[in-house]
Amino acid sequence: MNVTGSRGRWAAVVVAAALVALLGGCGGASGGSRLRLHVPSVVYVSTDPDRALSSENDLDVSQELTGGGPADVSVTFDVRGLAGVAVLKRGAERCHIERIRRPVFGCTMRTDRQNSASQKFHVVPAEGSRAGDSGVVRYTVRAPGVRAVTGRTTVVVGTPELEVARWPDRTTVAPGGTVGVRVVVRNTGEVPARGVVLRMAARDGFSFDGTHRNCRYDGGSAWCPLPASEAVIAPGEAYALAAPERLRASADAMYPGVAYSADALAGEYVEPPGSGARSTAGSGPALRLVPTTPTTPTTPTTPTADPPGPDLRIAVANHADLAAVGATVKGPVGSRQELRIGFRTRGPGSPRGARVTVDLTVPAGTSVVRSPYDPERDEEVLDQDCRALRPDGTPLTESAADRQPSARRYACSAPGGRAGGLTLFPFTLRIDREMAERGGEVTVRGADPEHPGHDDRPANDTAGVAVRVWPGPAWATATFYATATAGLVLVLLLAAAVVLRRRARRGMTTG
Repeated sequence: MNVTGSRGRWAAVVVAAALVALLGGCGGASGGSRLRLHVPSVVYVSTDPDRALSSENDLDVSQELTGGGPADVSVTFDVRGLAGVAVLKRGAERCHIERIRRPVFGCTMRTDRQNSASQKFHVVPAEGSRAGDSGVVRYTVRAPGVRAVTGRTTVVVGTPELEVARWPDRTTVAPGGTVGVRVVVRNTGEVPARGVVLRMAARDGFSFDGTHRNCRYDGGSAWCPLPASEAVIAPGEAYALAAPERLRASADAMYPGVAYSADALAGEYVEPPGSGARSTAGSGPALRLVPTTPTTPTTPTTPTADPPGPDLRIAVANHADLAAVGATVKGPVGSRQELRIGFRTRGPGSPRGARVTVDLTVPAGTSVVRSPYDPERDEEVLDQDCRALRPDGTPLTESAADRQPSARRYACSAPGGRAGGLTLFPFTLRIDREMAERGGEVTVRGADPEHPGHDDRPANDTAGVAVRVWPGPAWATATFYATATAGLVLVLLLAAAVVLRRRARRGMTTG
């Protein structure tokens, strides 16, 4: 037996296997790799010249190579099916295409750290095409050592426009009660919507009374994609929920709301980022859309009923006690003192959907040296929380976003918040002189006439702002005395510790 020759052959086999493994690793793919293609099933191309250049007409093509490191992924595009329908133009550059003129072209992209690669194209209607014309883009994706995958996108000239109307079965509800809402989706666009995604967002005390197994839920938000096999809404046609969507009002709700919107499933639907990890699927009966006549249903016979539209608010037979919160400042003449005034929402209702205004009358003998101010709100031209007022109640500054000057009166605004919540506005007062009459006052009032708080305890809507002056220099403030007291206590404790330690040592020496 030729042992030496046998060993040589085995060594050659081992070297060959190592080279194969090395080359496979360099290619970025392995036997466990998997290639995926992510493309929309349908792209709607707007014929409106003002919208034709927007991102609405974009086609995103992305690939994912799992189970391996970065690798080159090649994509072949076959646009022969778009002839006379639409034209594909180069968008965001990832795959170095010089020109898109041939009906079949390809590009190669390197996957990133997330093992994905993508390319964006812009789609415009072909000259002479009309709404309703459609064509197909076909894809073939390849990567080293991985089975190729194929896909297709149907391009439709024209866009569906879905409008949502809703009608509640009542305009008021008891705390903890439910209300049913009929939802109607109508297509006012140029082409059919082949599949629909319905979005619902409950807020300010509303929650879904049940869930649907074909919807996903993230807190108060729900999105329900219905494929073309379940809903195709042609232009001028309408579909309605097979059963009213039921919503439950919390015990502290006052003006809960719910918003509805709908889009063509393959057109505008984008699943919220990270929704797969955060959201959960429902468990109840499937949500279904059924054809209906595109006429306006009978609205509730009450003057307070909201008109049809995407947003809906329902009044709850509840009330909220708003209590003014005053304060007392202490210090010598010339000192500056922090003043925090505002309101407390005592409940039982939570006026989260309404604004509350707090009026401050500055105590006599003091002046405001600093009022609430957020520079970011100034930069974004948003109203500050508090505005300085003249004696007649008119604003001192033209813009509510500006830093407010010193004044004798201020009006501050904030959301009502939850029951038990405390809302405070920070001011800094300077004690100018000692006065017998102070006259400081805080008053709280509901600022939203369409959503009143039904406050049944007006006695606590006003609170005082007092000033206590003590003799001494301006620096001898309450904060100074508190710091000095804390320092004195610390010194006494250290002295006591030293005395006890000395006594312990004497005891040990005597023993």
